[in-house]
Amino acid sequence: MRWDIRWAGFGGQGVIRAGEILGRAAVKQGYDSSMRPMYGPEKTGGWSRADVVISDEPIVFPLIVRPDILVVMSMDGMIRDGHSLKEGGLLLVDDELVNGLVRCNPSKIYGVRATNIADSLGRRIVANIVMLGAFAKAVGIVDPQKLLETIIETFPKAADLNRKAFQLGMENVREVELQPIKPVKVAGTHEV
Repeated sequence: MRWDIRWAGFGGQGVIRAGEILGRAAVKQGYDSSMRPMYGPEKTGGWSRADVVISDEPIVFPLIVRPDILVVMSMDGMIRDGHSLKEGGLLLVDDELVNGLVRCNPSKIYGVRATNIADSLGRRIVANIVMLGAFAKAVGIVDPQKLLETIIETFPKAADLNRKAFQLGMENVREVELQPIKPVKVAGTHEV
């Protein structure tokens, strides 16, 4: 089995780090994994994406065209990458920041207020860890314990904070409904 997973958001949200952690946790579980980061030229605030392939067989071609799972942490990420989700794929969103669907038709939509939860912990930077907890509960590909172990290995000085963020992500993810947003034409650019 192969899962093509795309994380989308903006720089500073930890999208790429979340993809790295997910891939490393999958390898610990015995899967093969590949991760490809992409981002805009801005240091923070520009677009950011991590494509993660997880497979129970060797990955020969790691390019993702139509992900099975799309994790979106910003409305800009939805506008930029919503169209890429495979028809009937699974969508996980920070539903505080993502308020509608753009050019995608998921079979299930899960939401968690990752940024709000991270803010309540006093560290917005752990929103990606909240999303990893939500991913573990909603998607179920990688064992939650392997994910948490990998998070703690990655950030040993913030183990308690990240453990709380991960747990709150698992506890607060739920199935949600999002309405399609009609694409609009922005002057001098493509349709968004």
